[in-house]
Amino acid sequence: MPAENLLGGEGQGFAGIMANFQNERLALAVMAHSVAALALEGSLRYAKSREAFGRTLAGFQVTRHKLADMATLVEVAREFNYRVAARMEAGKEAVKEVSMAKNFACQACDRVVYDAVQLHGGYGYAKEYLVERLYRDSRVLSIGGGTTEIMKEIIGKVAQF
Repeated sequence: MPAENLLGGEGQGFAGIMANFQNERLALAVMAHSVAALALEGSLRYAKSREAFGRTLAGFQVTRHKLADMATLVEVAREFNYRVAARMEAGKEAVKEVSMAKNFACQACDRVVYDAVQLHGGYGYAKEYLVERLYRDSRVLSIGGGTTEIMKEIIGKVAQF
């Protein structure tokens, strides 16, 4: 199919780029909740195997609470992303919602990977542990497709704050 048919014809390039932004932002939101899920899984494995003071890290209430908070953030981000994807698939306007999903998922990801590194202690910085890589990679997600601040501006404009 000729490119002009995909973008709506000559002079419609900007509209095509703007339409693709919504897909890019949703993809980044999904990547963010996926990275957070990987960090959570790695943290669960580590907490169940690492021993300190005669028991596993998972044996400490504070660790279980941290893992519960991490799991909650992952689940909420995933469910909101699915809801926004369904809205987009149905052809409904979702500029505000996809911007919210990207911001929430990226913030959740940042928190979860931060907590994962904290749970791993010094190993959180060791390249042998996945959380080290996830910690580095998570930062770019909130920048690509429009920064957190740009997403907030879009949300405010669409919601007419």
